[in-house]
Amino acid sequence: MFTFDSGRLKPIWSFLLSAAFSLAAFLVCAYIAYPLAGEHVLRFELIFRPLLAAALFGVYVWLLTIADQIGGHRAAILGFPLADGWARQLLGGCLLGLGLTILAIVPVAIWANVTVNIPKFTHRTALRVMAVLIVLICGALAEELMFRGYPFQRLEEAIGPAGAIGLFSVLFGAVHLMNPGATPLGLLNTVLIGAVLALAYLRTRALWLCWGIHFGWNASLGLLSGFPVSGLRIFNVVVRSSANGARWLTGGSYGVEASAPGAAAVVLGLLVIWRWPVRVLGKSLSDASEPERLDGTDGMQD
Repeated sequence: MFTFDSGRLKPIWSFLLSAAFSLAAFLVCAYIAYPLAGEHVLRFELIFRPLLAAALFGVYVWLLTIADQIGGHRAAILGFPLADGWARQLLGGCLLGLGLTILAIVPVAIWANVTVNIPKFTHRTALRVMAVLIVLICGALAEELMFRGYPFQRLEEAIGPAGAIGLFSVLFGAVHLMNPGATPLGLLNTVLIGAVLALAYLRTRALWLCWGIHFGWNASLGLLSGFPVSGLRIFNVVVRSSANGARWLTGGSYGVEASAPGAAAVVLGLLVIWRWPVRVLGKSLSDASEPERLDGTDGMQD
């Protein structure tokens, strides 16, 4: 019922097990971070997000070993192959995230009433910028591991790519409903963003491109432009921008991710990823004809 003849746990059970461990990791990391940070939100995120990324990476590597009987190259199989082109995909994703952010905020800047506040840059500001960058890098990594990493990969193996994209994109949107100012359009746009990132993984069989897009979008929107990121203002440490106007144009307090220009940028991003001539850097476990098992058989190379 639970395993193949090879001793691997069936993909659907691996998915369910990884989902349970993911939730447990989230709760445990939040439980650890909260008393250390107190009421300081940025400090909490600075502890919580790197801790969560490390915990998820460890759990998924462990599952590859135990549930999938993989004896080597586990990081590559998880989505981080150091094949030629990985850095270009990471950088290209960052630039694409930046470009899509610009496309989303330009109509807001033109047709809405935008105010920009740039406080004096101090030593304290520099420290906060460093903290925000760590949070953004680790936060994007943790979310990619959780929503396009091992659980997504096992569900795709079990039910196919269309079903996996649909379920995980909806879940990705649903978890953002807890953010301040969430709206139905914001939910729809976040679901579409989840589809963009899932397609980026499927086209490359690696997490470099989707990690870059995720980080590039959040950093451009929150740190460089000063707008809310999914309703959160903790990233606006250098610039703080506010847009007043129709909700469909500005997204309200949630930001451009809940706006029509944001939706247009995301749809364009989906088309770009669909047509972008990217390389396949890695293989999913289901694509590997002879993955390296713990029984000593030859396996996937990076």
